[in-house]
Amino acid sequence: MPARQTIRTSSPAPLRRTLGVAACVLALSLAFAAGVRAQDDDDDDGDDDAGAPLVVDINGPCTLTVKGETISCRGVAYMVFPSNHRIDFAAITETDGWAFSGDADDNRDGRYALALDSVLGPGSDRVDADGRCEMRVADDRRSVTSLECRASTGDGEVILKASGTIAVEDPGDDDDDGPDDDTVVT
Repeated sequence: MPARQTIRTSSPAPLRRTLGVAACVLALSLAFAAGVRAQDDDDDDGDDDAGAPLVVDINGPCTLTVKGETISCRGVAYMVFPSNHRIDFAAITETDGWAFSGDADDNRDGRYALALDSVLGPGSDRVDADGRCEMRVADDRRSVTSLECRASTGDGEVILKASGTIAVEDPGDDDDDGPDDDTVVT
């Protein structure tokens, strides 16, 4: 999995800051609204506008524990995939990533929960799991005060703990123009 990079400019223009805040509010409204679910499916019913995945980075400290062993964690991403109804919290390590995945979520008063039914590890297929991710979002909707994912698999327990500021991928940038404003940071 390629490493995620957040580009920060030393003196952002007022318009860029306004657009960044607006993008963050919009993404959080979509991502953490009550009953958020990916709406498209893979059947051939004429609704081919599944759209790109929604990606919200959580930039801050994180810890990933796999079968009792702590693995260095560089960041976390919350992702919604409209094409297959999946919602993931992905832990990004130095060389790979682990995804805690489910399709049933709930949001109440800044407390978000995702029921887990699988985990994806590096170089492996989706593994059945039983667990839950719980996240608390600050009142300003710009930071995650706590995130904890716990999943039990046939191979053992996988745990992710994180907190940090929220950055939203800019869907209007096609990433082919070099190191620029690919991520909106608020």
